[in-house]
Amino acid sequence: MSVLQKTWQIKNSDPSASLLQKLLSNRGLKDETAIEHFFHPDPARDFHDPFLMEDMERAVARIGEAIEKSQRIMIFGDYDVDGITGTAILMRSLRKLGANVSYRLPHRIEDGYGMREKFIREFAKLDVKLAITVDNGISCFNEVELANKLGVDIIITDHHTVPEKNPNACAILHPKLPGSRYPFTELTGAGVALKLAQALLMRRMNDEPARLEEITKLLDLACMGTIADLGELKGENRYIVKEGLRVLENTRWPGLSRLKEFAGVKGKIDTHDIGFLLSPRINAAGRISHPSHALQLLLNDSKNTTLLAENLERLNRKRQTMMAELFEKAEALAEKQSADPIIIIGGPEFHGGIIGLIAGKLSEKYSRPVIAMEERPTAFVGSCRSIPTVNIVQALAAAKSLLTNFGGHAAAAGFEIAKENRQKFEAKLKTHVGKMLRAKDIKAVLPIECEISHDEISEKTIEMLQWFEPFGIGNEVPRFLCRNVLVQEYSTVGADLPAGQAGKKHLKIIARLANGDRIDCIGFSLGQFANQIQQNKPVDLVAEVERDEWNGRKKIQLKFVDLRIAE
Repeated sequence: MSVLQKTWQIKNSDPSASLLQKLLSNRGLKDETAIEHFFHPDPARDFHDPFLMEDMERAVARIGEAIEKSQRIMIFGDYDVDGITGTAILMRSLRKLGANVSYRLPHRIEDGYGMREKFIREFAKLDVKLAITVDNGISCFNEVELANKLGVDIIITDHHTVPEKNPNACAILHPKLPGSRYPFTELTGAGVALKLAQALLMRRMNDEPARLEEITKLLDLACMGTIADLGELKGENRYIVKEGLRVLENTRWPGLSRLKEFAGVKGKIDTHDIGFLLSPRINAAGRISHPSHALQLLLNDSKNTTLLAENLERLNRKRQTMMAELFEKAEALAEKQSADPIIIIGGPEFHGGIIGLIAGKLSEKYSRPVIAMEERPTAFVGSCRSIPTVNIVQALAAAKSLLTNFGGHAAAAGFEIAKENRQKFEAKLKTHVGKMLRAKDIKAVLPIECEISHDEISEKTIEMLQWFEPFGIGNEVPRFLCRNVLVQEYSTVGADLPAGQAGKKHLKIIARLANGDRIDCIGFSLGQFANQIQQNKPVDLVAEVERDEWNGRKKIQLKFVDLRIAE
């Protein structure tokens, strides 16, 4: 068994297939056309006509009317990266077109998710005639009814689970509406906002080169939202992300450029830079303060963006500290439920801005759905993260009579529940999820692309892997099984382990391959397992093959995520 107690699951063991063929097959790419489309996204083929989306004509016409009549338009976005970048996309596009437009973002703790009645009443008092939601709204039936009564038209742009009954909005832009003829269903909130912006610019800008330039400038924002919200990187999403990464290298937005500087992102940018460096800083505002801090930076076109970027940096450091302090307690509570089909924890100390992160880390550790809840005076607010075999929104729907509200998608969701309903809710969820799962579904499994020979740990392989970029959901960074790697030296590096544990956080191994090559191996957060390996003894590694660059020097490195003593 591996040091992480995970079952290693090799996706492809075909002895007749090359390494390239195995990677292609694992991604379902089995004919020349599919392979060509994957490696060479094409705007003519993959960046679809936005008017194929249901209600797009109606939405563009209503926005056009608002622009012509100088009616006030309000963009109402979500508080995460997907909602913030999507709001920035529409704000920039509508300003370009001369609209009278402003925005509102809800406070995660004070307002909760989605459009509430208080916002509708505020819009009516401000003489807003049109409100456009970004990354929310599809479940706001009552709020849209109130808006209709108060004379505020609503256009919904969303990608979350479609409810049984849609709101009576002026237009609904959603790629998964029943009967939709839009060719790609997996757009995120920022992706849907981009399609609306594209449609508006197509109709209201006659200068084609200028129009294409405006659309291209928005791709880095859509790319960030897509990656942060774990959009599947195929089809149109792959085009948006691949082109968006290129645009992001020389972004036109001064605030985003300054954020890159603070995050240490420069040169060629990949999805890791967005997922682990840029997105956490944007998300920190919405998690523990107000999301408008992040949106202000993305919309600021002056050169004086330093204070805004510094504020996000400070909030992100505070978020990291809060997470470190709370996760140890969350682990202790989760361990008591480690045999249950779903883990449900909660308490007043679990801040609503952190519970999603806690649920995500616990779900990864225990390989089962996790719900983390913040306890408030009369209710619990919960955040859910799930595994591929459990659609968490469907699980919540089984207990919807107990919930004040809920929404999300298969892998992540949120809800609110009155305190008196907690026990009934937990019992119902555990029974429902237990029926959905079998014992083998909740074993900790580590997927592996295939086994790799020592000779294939090479520059040639690294160059081949670059063809598959960008990596993300549905096209994960390949992890290989490297057998019988001989340990020559090992040490722990980085920060000290928690009190009571000797050594440092990360495990570094200097190894010898069967072909005689010497190679560095690094296992992040695996320092606690250093006592399980021995010098001059072989280990099996599950690792990514990468190029490590330091002070202008380049060398091949294995970044391993698990290991075991070789048989």
